[in-house]
Amino acid sequence: MSIANAAHLRSRLRAASEAGFSLLEVSVSLFLVVIMALVVERTLESTRKAEVYLSAVRKATERGHQLTYEIRELVTASRRLFSNDDEGRGYLAALDISDNPVMPGARMPVVDPLGRLGPDADGTPLTGNLLLFVGETDATAAIADPDGPVIRSIDTYRFVCCYPRRAGRKVVVNDINSPTAVDMVVWQSEEFPDYKQIMAIADPTERSNVVIDLVDRFGVTMAWDPAGAVDDSFYALDASGNIAVAPEADPLIKEDPDVSQGGRLVYANVQLAATDNADAKRKALFSTDDPSHWTPNGFEVKIVGASGSRKVWMHLVVEVQADGGRVAVQPCTIIASVKDL
Repeated sequence: MSIANAAHLRSRLRAASEAGFSLLEVSVSLFLVVIMALVVERTLESTRKAEVYLSAVRKATERGHQLTYEIRELVTASRRLFSNDDEGRGYLAALDISDNPVMPGARMPVVDPLGRLGPDADGTPLTGNLLLFVGETDATAAIADPDGPVIRSIDTYRFVCCYPRRAGRKVVVNDINSPTAVDMVVWQSEEFPDYKQIMAIADPTERSNVVIDLVDRFGVTMAWDPAGAVDDSFYALDASGNIAVAPEADPLIKEDPDVSQGGRLVYANVQLAATDNADAKRKALFSTDDPSHWTPNGFEVKIVGASGSRKVWMHLVVEVQADGGRVAVQPCTIIASVKDL
């Protein structure tokens, strides 16, 4: 082969090699692109799942803390706390809570005037998961003499009950047998003026005018004596200014729909977390009850201290299910200082 022919052949071979890629090169390139795409897809999916779970954690944290502080604010204005005794159970039975019934097994705490802020002693259950108290609202300025004018300031109270309720739908679903959600209810009653303060008005005409004003202008139908049991404490008022001589034998403490908050969690796809003493976040904090006998179902209350300065210790555990099934659990603990009449 001549030198010219050899040069021509090399030129043709070089041109052929520069015209494109070999099949092997293309295959390797495609393989690398697929691998990179899979890595990116897995990274994006992991990031998405992490963000969804963190969103559930934030929601559980925000909702749990918000509700805990709402209850603390209410109980801080308390003027009477009820214990798990005949008197407390009597008041609980008088509440009109048929629209949001208490979860079976829920109980009030036993007020321990000499106790300490710590877990219950074994065999002495003091912790409850239903908090019933009377909060003091703004005093009512009632007209005693319209010509004076003479105004009488009457202390006014509202019953508040915080308790777990079994809802009608599921929030956390692990399988077909998952139970319906447990909601947290904050129930508030109508207002009741102080019976003793009304009766302390010496002038019968002024006292009658105060009652008339309470009935006509504020819609009040009963006054409450803070010192007595439920069957000895409610006195009917009428528009003529009369006060019943005898207390109502079976009073019904009605809900005030304008202020009563009802269920505070399930509507936002949050629920009280089931108690599990094997889980650090779900375990009972105050209760030492055998779980087969009683569990707090995500809400614990303990009340200790003398009447002039009680401590209400509350522990709330909520949970939120993120897309993909992961469940975010958030415990919230707070202490409120209250006075007890």
